[in-house]
Amino acid sequence: VSTQSTGRMTDYSSGGIKLSFLKDLARGDLLDHLKLCEGSKAIFWDPKLKGPFNLIIDWQILKQHGVKKMFELQDYIPAEVLENKWQSVIMLIRPELPLIDQINRAVRSLTVAQRNKLDFHIIFVSRKSTMCMQRLEKYKIVGEFKNILELELDLIPFDHDLLTLEYSLGFREMSVELDDSCLYQVSRSLMSLQSYFGFIPNIIGLGPSAEKVNKMIQRMRKEGAAHEKPLTPRIENLVLIDRRVDLMTPMSTQLTYEGLIDELFGIRNNTVVLPGADFLSDAERDQVQPEEVKPKHISLTSSDPIYNDARNLNFNAIGPFLGKKAKQISAAYDEKHDAKSLQQLKHFVSKLPHMQAEKKALEVQTTVAQLVKKQIYNKAFHHKLGIEQILREGIDVDKLNEDIEEMIYREESLKKVLRLLCIQSIAADGLKPKLLEFYKREIVHSYGYHHLITFDRLQKSGLLSAQDKTPRKSYPILRSTLNLTVENVNEKEPNDISYTYSGYAPLTVRLVNWITQRSGLKYLADMVKHLPGNAFQDSQKLSATQDRLEYSDNHTLVYFLGGCTYAEVSALRFLAQHHPNNATFTIATTKLINGDTLLDTLIEPGKDQRS
Repeated sequence: VSTQSTGRMTDYSSGGIKLSFLKDLARGDLLDHLKLCEGSKAIFWDPKLKGPFNLIIDWQILKQHGVKKMFELQDYIPAEVLENKWQSVIMLIRPELPLIDQINRAVRSLTVAQRNKLDFHIIFVSRKSTMCMQRLEKYKIVGEFKNILELELDLIPFDHDLLTLEYSLGFREMSVELDDSCLYQVSRSLMSLQSYFGFIPNIIGLGPSAEKVNKMIQRMRKEGAAHEKPLTPRIENLVLIDRRVDLMTPMSTQLTYEGLIDELFGIRNNTVVLPGADFLSDAERDQVQPEEVKPKHISLTSSDPIYNDARNLNFNAIGPFLGKKAKQISAAYDEKHDAKSLQQLKHFVSKLPHMQAEKKALEVQTTVAQLVKKQIYNKAFHHKLGIEQILREGIDVDKLNEDIEEMIYREESLKKVLRLLCIQSIAADGLKPKLLEFYKREIVHSYGYHHLITFDRLQKSGLLSAQDKTPRKSYPILRSTLNLTVENVNEKEPNDISYTYSGYAPLTVRLVNWITQRSGLKYLADMVKHLPGNAFQDSQKLSATQDRLEYSDNHTLVYFLGGCTYAEVSALRFLAQHHPNNATFTIATTKLINGDTLLDTLIEPGKDQRS
């Protein structure tokens, strides 16, 4: 949790359904848990929870509830931490065994260092596990804890139309390890949403994990039938999409403004960290030493008026957009000279705070755009995009790609190599066994033998596969039927979602478009048979009272199981603006991802690993 004020909070008020209360509920639950911990408090955070909680609660609120210090839970406790004195020490963690090991060391170190007896507490997010409790008993420290609590934290509102579980290992668990823990969390989050917005009448699922989630929520509903409330259904359709249905999209390079920021710098919990020196004025640069300049943390949400309008644009449209905004702001300031009466001057002064905020936001986004431009306006980046385009169009995908081979020999970024290799495999519906073996041998030779494990995971996940004796040709059929590759796309004034990848339309969003325009899977029968797993359409029976109620919105919840890219979010927003049936969307995902972060969960680490 940040110890500095983040300014205005994200505006969650727009969109098909209001999501702000989810943040309020999570904040209230956390504060209720803190009330159970007496006296002055120190929180030891699971590092992966700090970002999500920063979106939910502010440091000042925590201070008001007795929190004096916050530390990151790690393998050792620094001396400066041991010298502090509190009454309660709170461990806020996910149910993972390595974190229990760290808690054991922390409890023993703090117990020895502190003269006064400390009250220890654990808050598990979202639930404690049997294995974690067994590990605590093994260390014989269960008795040290005054409270062992659970804090339900399911979907976190990242913006007015975007929810995420922030479940990093979801794709790996469901596709490689065949672990349904993530899917259980998804199902529970859906039951929670339905308790506020009413049961969703229509459920459409694509892929094996979608089928599992549907069975789980139907079972959970039966178990809780006695407590059902007759609410007006606010959401008409639920579309569950297993990430394995479309692996081409995350492996491709996003070309929206927001997508490129994520690809190049990484967006974490609506924040990007960039070199601070680029945001200094000339006068400020003269006054500080380079080593004194701290990184710049920039919030990327719809509360920023410039970013909100820019985020979903193709990057080639960003220059003209920022130029137009600069002229509008300049013209607004010039109105001061036209103000002749006191009333006109008063009106100008009333607009000044907004104009100043917009001008500052424009300066920040102009600098961010310049940093992006530096990264992508080079031969290497455009060469990679060219390879992606050729492979997606199915050109020579059954042969050795000499560009990929050369990258391997040069020992370029492993993730760059693997993303291109996965695109080739997906476009070819699997590589010929000899070709796959060649790539594997060369990568293992260049990057290390531990990547045999990486290849095993990639193949289990479906990102890489060996071609059958009789190739299925599923991808070429989908590409042609759904018009996934588009020539001469208009990037500045788009009329198709393919602008998000400059000529490639995300398969997931094409499917959502068909489903919402044609009331389900009826007209998709010939296409869905080319997708992994089953596609299904189910319904949830409503009570007699609910059955008589009309849906208040033509609203669809699209839930990605295994991750979703920012470019897919942009494509769905574009679809909502141009949908012939005036459909609106809320997007939920287990995690916001790009090709690199997805591969991070599958690549076996090693000393010689090259990112």
